[in-house]
Amino acid sequence: MAIYLTNDDVRGLMSMGECVEVLDDLFRQEAVGLVENIPRQRRRFAGGGSATLMGGAVLGSKAYGVRNSNHSLLYDTDSGRLEAVIEPSYVARTRTGGASGVATRYMATPDASVVGCVGTGRQAGAQLQAMCAVRPISLIKLYSRNSEHREAFAVEMAAVLGVEVRAVGSTEECIGGSSIVIAMTNSSVPVFDGALLEPGTHVNAAGANSYARREIDETTIVRASVVAVDNIAQAMTECGELIAAVDRGAFRWREAVDLHEVVSGKTSGRPTPEAITLFESQGIGIEDVACYQYAVRKALDLGIGQELPF
Repeated sequence: MAIYLTNDDVRGLMSMGECVEVLDDLFRQEAVGLVENIPRQRRRFAGGGSATLMGGAVLGSKAYGVRNSNHSLLYDTDSGRLEAVIEPSYVARTRTGGASGVATRYMATPDASVVGCVGTGRQAGAQLQAMCAVRPISLIKLYSRNSEHREAFAVEMAAVLGVEVRAVGSTEECIGGSSIVIAMTNSSVPVFDGALLEPGTHVNAAGANSYARREIDETTIVRASVVAVDNIAQAMTECGELIAAVDRGAFRWREAVDLHEVVSGKTSGRPTPEAITLFESQGIGIEDVACYQYAVRKALDLGIGQELPF
């Protein structure tokens, strides 16, 4: 019998640290051919509504799932049985942070301790939690255009993370001295000058997942020794920054690597201590599926979730 899990249920079943480990395992499975991703598809209907569909199979975990905007379905790949119906919002936010956490684990310097984050929305909080899960973070600097918002967010994140969080008044102050830089915005133009990045910096660009969005500039892309994406096929249709750089001849798709290649060690995520590295996160369906499977197995063990009549 299938179960129903709400966002609150899943929140109690999977922490950010657990999410990072789930996704690390996912990318290791992908490296040996045990994962099939369904790229995101967006549809708008004549009446004005819209829907998003994505998912895939994580065969080593015996999980297949499909997510739309409001609910997700998780199936067992051996039996084909529906195992759960899940509200997707908590997982979508957490796995976005978790994917950046996995990338940071393999691409940032081991002693990275200062984070500069441009953007202070809900998704930024998950990014910062993930950084603290994989590196010994001692200082986080926050910048957004709204000074009241960034000050309030700094207070909130300091209480959640237990580290110093400082609101700053410019991107120069945010980026300078930061060993990890995060862009988590919905901007259509670059939010910082790539010339500000210091040698050894790792960048997570996690907010732009459409052709029309540009969080980072061409300078950042050109300076990066390694450019990793969570899925090249999806990046080729959604990663506005890389698409634009390819169109201008500043970047070639064969220079990008899938994150699973970095996790498996096929490609070095940090070729030298001084290298600037870049992770372009689009958010992919198999990340959702891996997290759903983990949460559902834990829910069944703990007796959490509402049983469904089918």
